Amino acid sequence: MYTKVESCTKRSLTERQMQQLMEADFNPLTKEQQYVLAYFLLMFMLRGMPFIDLAHLRKRDVDVRRGAITYRRHKTGKQLVVAMPREALPLLELCRDRHSASIYLFPILDAGLHDDWALYHCYQEALRGFNKSLRRLAGKLLPGVKISSYVARHTWATLVFHQGTPVGIISQALGHSSVRVTETYLKPFSDKRTDKENRRLISSVIKGKWRN
Repeated sequence: MYTKVESCTKRSLTERQMQQLMEADFNPLTKEQQYVLAYFLLMFMLRGMPFIDLAHLRKRDVDVRRGAITYRRHKTGKQLVVAMPREALPLLELCRDRHSASIYLFPILDAGLHDDWALYHCYQEALRGFNKSLRRLAGKLLPGVKISSYVARHTWATLVFHQGTPVGIISQALGHSSVRVTETYLKPFSDKRTDKENRRLISSVIKGKWRN
């Protein structure tokens, strides 16, 4: 069975746009907007963590002493250990669920639900609400730019790829089932990068001609 991987050409932010979000002033934002922005930034900083994995993070997944989060991806079951960047700590502290009865790190899912079907519907409702709030927030902070929960993941993959990070390391960081999935994921950017290197080569040869 072949599962098509959609192109992410139009689903990532530029470095400048991501910088604008990371430097945004939280003070004028409502509490809901602060949480939405914090979740988006956390997904980006925690190596492109999907919203479903962020929502299901448990308090016990965080090792404060090691400064790391250990979790299993819902899609593949692959265990990932992610170091927490210092920039992520204030956001985690802002949003963490302070109710002792909740097993979840963030107040996204209802900790009282134990039925898988009910929990699934709770997550779907949380995802719809998050994306709706994220679109409104984007209109305020990045007018004209469309953002969804998955944009954080695609943006991380795109920017780290353009830094020159090997695809194998990106694949491992994203928790993909294989490098082939990552290669398909980054195909549009790979072509653009190859064209850029080709342009650089031609320019170099032409300059060399005049030197010779």
